[in-house]
Amino acid sequence: MAAPQFAFPSETLRSLILACTVAWMAGPHIVAQSAPPTITRQMFTPETDISLGISGQLTPTRTSLQYAESLSGPTVSQTTQGTSPSAGVLGVIHQAIYSWLGYNINLGYSRFPERYSRGEASRPTSPTEYPPSSFSQGSIRTNMYELTMAYSIQGPRTERWSTSAQVGAGGLFFLPIHNPSPFAVQCRPAMVFGTGFTYMLSSHLSLRAEYRGLFYKNPTFHNSNTSVPISDFFVVTNEPTVSVVYIFGHKSTR
Repeated sequence: MAAPQFAFPSETLRSLILACTVAWMAGPHIVAQSAPPTITRQMFTPETDISLGISGQLTPTRTSLQYAESLSGPTVSQTTQGTSPSAGVLGVIHQAIYSWLGYNINLGYSRFPERYSRGEASRPTSPTEYPPSSFSQGSIRTNMYELTMAYSIQGPRTERWSTSAQVGAGGLFFLPIHNPSPFAVQCRPAMVFGTGFTYMLSSHLSLRAEYRGLFYKNPTFHNSNTSVPISDFFVVTNEPTVSVVYIFGHKSTR
């Protein structure tokens, strides 16, 4: 007795072949679509730049009033300390540590007269009384050198524009022009702070405009024998600055 024979219907066979062909052709396309996108990691390259600029020195005048009692009656003393506006130069070496943080080494110079005055008078106790009074003034022409270091914090930026701020400390060195004695040279600790923006001209050249502030105590020049009534108030020197910046290497990717 012959074994029964089974055969697929022709329509079913053609359907299976067509389904396998479609799955084989669409397989690579489906895998490509489901694969996660490739992430390109941008590496930060530390960069160094130097700048040289022109700065303005603007220091507000300080005035102090003191009241005291004396034999001739109440006495009023007025002490004034001022600095004439001047221009100076500023050089900065900047090194980036991270994409948002770096440090500056600031080297500055300016020349200006330090102006001082002091007056003292007693209030009259009667309309016919003329109490004694005194007044003295003078100025000392001075060279000021700056050596400070500051953290530089990067702010918002675009392809060509960038912003930054700095805060740090260092020293200011005051050298009187007409007194070369080393005892007249004085160093004052100073705090430096500021903010500004930079415009990229090319991959190596930029322009920078910034505001800088210096907080310190005015020098006394170690000279108590001078006829100038020297005072030593705390002051803030404002320094608007415009600089040309040169960037070493290539602009880093941030």
